[in-house]
Amino acid sequence: MAGFCMNRFFLSFKQACVTRSFRFNHSPAATHYDIIISGGGMVGFAMACSLGRNSCLKNKRILLLESSNYKELNLTAYNHRVCSLNLNSKLLLESLGAWQHIVNARYSPVKKMQVWDAGSDAVITFGRANLSEEIAWIVENDVIQDSLVKELHHKNQVDVQYQSKVINYKLPKHADDAVHVTLEDGSHITTDLIIGADGYNSGLRQAMKTQYIMHDYNQMAVVATLRISESTENVTAWQKFLPSGPIAILPLSNDLSSLVWSTDKKSAQHLLHLPQEIFTDQINQAIWSNQDKNRMAQNVTERFFQLLKVCRINSREENETDTFQLPPSVVGIEGHQAAFPLSFGHSVNYVSHKAVLIGDAAHRIHPLAGQGVNLGFGDVVALNQVINEAIDNGSDHGNCLYLQKYQSNRQLSNLPVMAVVHGLHLLYGTTSLPQVLLRSLGLTLADSSSSVKKFMIQRASA
Repeated sequence: MAGFCMNRFFLSFKQACVTRSFRFNHSPAATHYDIIISGGGMVGFAMACSLGRNSCLKNKRILLLESSNYKELNLTAYNHRVCSLNLNSKLLLESLGAWQHIVNARYSPVKKMQVWDAGSDAVITFGRANLSEEIAWIVENDVIQDSLVKELHHKNQVDVQYQSKVINYKLPKHADDAVHVTLEDGSHITTDLIIGADGYNSGLRQAMKTQYIMHDYNQMAVVATLRISESTENVTAWQKFLPSGPIAILPLSNDLSSLVWSTDKKSAQHLLHLPQEIFTDQINQAIWSNQDKNRMAQNVTERFFQLLKVCRINSREENETDTFQLPPSVVGIEGHQAAFPLSFGHSVNYVSHKAVLIGDAAHRIHPLAGQGVNLGFGDVVALNQVINEAIDNGSDHGNCLYLQKYQSNRQLSNLPVMAVVHGLHLLYGTTSLPQVLLRSLGLTLADSSSSVKKFMIQRASA
């Protein structure tokens, strides 16, 4: 066995992953781990890295089960799926050693954000006029996950098993019983704590038999990599709220941006099958067209803005941006367009006996605020903290009282964000004049106050 471990130490990263999977999958007897993370992805691998770095768990056996194959990072083209990381997510990735891998690959800082309403041109901007501060970071999903995988392998403190799909969870009925996990190949594993990072169709959540609140938005997010006309410093994130859903253009490089266009399923299917030239025209029309503008709402909003200035309620700082800037024109797309469905979901309970949910397994929100993975990374930090606290206090790492503390803390953080995002989706999904006026005046008032915008950014980073 010692010889095998020494040989494995000198294998390449890909070979190491395959060897681990092979060795485990062909074990005839059930193997026990102290903690199992079911599901990889960005949140699952971040959880594995956090637990692997936890000094309280240095003598514990930890396993991550990933149903798909190991994939090497390919940087020849940009991936359609990107994340807008907030400050806390960036700090987590830095603490795990993963951020340096992202820096070595690629990412794009956001130094300004402009959001406006198609119904009135009411606008809110975030960022300094001199573009001196970064307020978010756009990173491809594949780059984030690869950075975590690299760091996990480098530390070699957590076993990773690929091509390992869980088909059954048997949760314990008594405190002394273990969780039993059955894989698709027929092998069995037991554990003292199972962490579900297995996505919005979570098998662990179903095994917990907890109530799951779900709402289908009847929308899809159309995504693509865009070539933009202005080859200058591309550090602004743009988002326009259309009646059919928001369209966002996020910076990737000086001449490339990422499109996230949320719209109804019928329109999404139409956009997916358009030739690239016509699809490009549709994007520009959605960004530049005034066809959804309500003239009365526009006039009232403009007069309200002038009133704020006369009454000196406007409290923008001297070097803060205060003018509506024109977004870039799109000249084409790289590759092809794609789409994924949008829905709201929330598990009433995040924990059961010796079982806990994180990320999309526990909650799922609309991408209009870019908070999905940030909430998941917040779960990782909170769960690692309560496990650490339980062990420090002489309890088991799967102690239900501490897991309940994790649930309380995260629901207090997640539910307000989810409620606000869902409310914004409803508020901006109508052309009714009273609602257009309400959101336009609210957006204008918020934009007039630096303290309000600072609070909004702080809450988005919590």
